[in-house]
Amino acid sequence: MLFNQSTDKEAMLYYLFMAADGEISYSEEKLFDEICKQIHLSEDVKKEVESKCKQLISTDSNVMNIIKEQKLDEELKSNSAMLFFGRSKTEQAKTIWNLVNIGYADKHYSQEEKDIVNYFVDVLGVSKELFQEMIDTADTILALTKEKDWVASKYPAGKEKDTKDKELDKEIDKCFKNIKLSIEEIRM
Repeated sequence: MLFNQSTDKEAMLYYLFMAADGEISYSEEKLFDEICKQIHLSEDVKKEVESKCKQLISTDSNVMNIIKEQKLDEELKSNSAMLFFGRSKTEQAKTIWNLVNIGYADKHYSQEEKDIVNYFVDVLGVSKELFQEMIDTADTILALTKEKDWVASKYPAGKEKDTKDKELDKEIDKCFKNIKLSIEEIRM
């Protein structure tokens, strides 16, 4: 049954979040697919989540309203000590990172996306320092991704282009590893 598990609700949050700026990009969909695999959401449940979210979005384009109407934030509001989707502080921070990462996936972190992330940062009590590190990391990854695009447009195919791409990929990978480490170091 749909939404009887925390991962269903989490996937619903991510899908709704992707629509916050009015459209869902290919890069957001691709990241959503990866996240669903990470949280072990079956393909059937993922399709149900997508269908339910599309239905909700068709009746109200304000994603924050939908999130509140679907009570995805209610557990936290009623008891600040309660864990978001029944998860630890580390898992809560991963949820915030996933939202930030989705927000940047289309290379534009919209005001609607920022408002939703800031709301959940406050609800979850994620430290301002960790949240700022997430934003800084996402900004850095975005800059490196744009540099990769520039390299692709300025360098002909060959060894020099391949070398520059590999260097940029290493830097992007290092950014992901560093934020993952920061999140994993969180203590209850």
